[in-house]
Amino acid sequence: MMRRTLLAGLIVIVAILSACSNNSAEPASQEVVQDTVQNFYNEMSKFDQMGKSSLEDFNTTLTSYSTGDATAKELQKAVDQFQDTASDIANQVGEVKIAKNLPESIQTLLRDSIIAFESAYSIKEQASKGAVSPDVTAEEFDAMNQQADVAMLYGISKLNEARVAAGLIDAEEDTEAGTTAVSPSEAEPATTTGNTSGNTAD
Repeated sequence: MMRRTLLAGLIVIVAILSACSNNSAEPASQEVVQDTVQNFYNEMSKFDQMGKSSLEDFNTTLTSYSTGDATAKELQKAVDQFQDTASDIANQVGEVKIAKNLPESIQTLLRDSIIAFESAYSIKEQASKGAVSPDVTAEEFDAMNQQADVAMLYGISKLNEARVAAGLIDAEEDTEAGTTAVSPSEAEPATTTGNTSGNTAD
């Protein structure tokens, strides 16, 4: 009798959990989809700003070092700080969760953007090491930064596609949005500093 009672109770619990699971997987409304995608966009923009500020500090110190206005110790400190920031951003981007109730197509776009952004920041972390390494030429430094730019641009394109799919922006705005959404502009100065790295790596 007790076994039957326990079995019946277990069946009820499983049924309840199953029902809850099914409810959580119900497709989101258009409003919820837009809010979710916008929140995702805002979060990526926050990471972008963090990376941009850190890179500006790094580039300023690197330029100062090349002109003799900063010491090797100050340059190494700037490199370490940028590496820590880039690594932290890459980790945080990789931990961003994608809501399961979004349309599968939008989930895929957001997932692709996460992979691209995470890769971009990881490459930037590696590239910054080349700024003070005698084993990395200016050309190799530039190549790494260009790879990071490509990854960043790909992530932006996927994020904008998700925004279009969610109805946040029109398809016609997609190209323009690529220059204002999570902009890769923070990567551009790094390419310039690559020319300097060959002179400062000694």
